[in-house]
Amino acid sequence: MNILVIGGNGFIGSHLVDFLLLNGHKVRVYDLSYEKYRKPLHHVDYRISTIENTVDVYEALLGIDLVFHLASASVPSSSNIDPVSDVKNNLINTINILNLVVKLGIKRFIYFSSGGAVYGNPIITPITEEHPLKPISSYGIVKSTVESYLYLYQRLYDFHPLILRPSNPYGPRQSHFLAQGVISTFLMKLKMNEGINIYGDGNSEKDYIYIDDLIKATYLLSLSNNTGIFNIGSGVSTSINKIIQIIQKITQKKPQISYSNIQNYDVLNFVLDITKISQQINWKPTITIELGIEKLWNWIKSSE
Repeated sequence: MNILVIGGNGFIGSHLVDFLLLNGHKVRVYDLSYEKYRKPLHHVDYRISTIENTVDVYEALLGIDLVFHLASASVPSSSNIDPVSDVKNNLINTINILNLVVKLGIKRFIYFSSGGAVYGNPIITPITEEHPLKPISSYGIVKSTVESYLYLYQRLYDFHPLILRPSNPYGPRQSHFLAQGVISTFLMKLKMNEGINIYGDGNSEKDYIYIDDLIKATYLLSLSNNTGIFNIGSGVSTSINKIIQIIQKITQKKPQISYSNIQNYDVLNFVLDITKISQQINWKPTITIELGIEKLWNWIKSSE
C-alpha cells in the first residue's frame, strides 16, 4: 500500500514510518524538516515543505492509498498564546488537506487527535469516547473541530476517516521539553544533572502509553474497516510523584525537585477507557510504565 505520513519526521510519525516499512508498505513523508535524531531513511520518499503549500501537498498526495495526519503547529501551552495562529495553522490547513484528499479520491484518512485535550477536565473516569468534549485549550478546541469536519466529509463524500485519541505517549526520539513530554524531559534533566520542576503537588494522575504500543494499535486500526473515534491509552493512571519514584529506582539518581503553580491549560487526572479498541481489534498495551521508562532511559543514555 502507498502511504503518506504527514508529520512523519516527528516523534510519533517517525515510529509509525518504521512500522509501516517493516510491514512492507511504500512510505512517503511530508514534513517541515527532516528527523532530529536520525538521518533520512532509505526507501522513504521525503517531501520537505509546509502544509500551507497547497501545490506541494497535492503532489505528495498523488498515488496515495492511505493518509496519516500527525502534523501540528502547536501544543496546548502555545496554542492559548495565539489562538488565531492556531486556527490558521492547524484547522484551516487541515481542511485544505481534506479538500485535496477528497478531490483525488483517497478514501482512508487517519487523524491524530488528542486523548486529553479534547475532553478537558473529565467528569467521569475512565474516559470513554462518548465523554462530553470541554477542551480548556485552543489546541483541544481545534482538534475537536477537525473531528467534526471529518464527520462532515464522511457524510458528504465516499470517505472513511479514523480519529485516534491517544493518551500521553512517551519513548525514544521524543523532544525533551515539559510542554510535550514529561517523562522524557525528566529523564533528560536527570542525565544533565539538572533539577526537575513539577507543576502542582505531583498528585495529578494521567494516562501514559509507550510509543510501541501506540504504533501497533494505530497500525491495526488503519488496516481495519473501522471508522469513527478510538481512544488509545494504557488504561492506567499514574501520578507525577509515582513517575519520579520509578525514575529514581531505574536511574539510581535522586533529582532536586521544585514545585510551581498548575498551568491553566493542563488537563488533570485523566485515564482513558480502552474497551472499544480492545473489543474491535483485540488489542491491549503490553509495556508497563516501569518497563517503558527503563527502555527510554537506556535510549537517552546511549544516544545523547
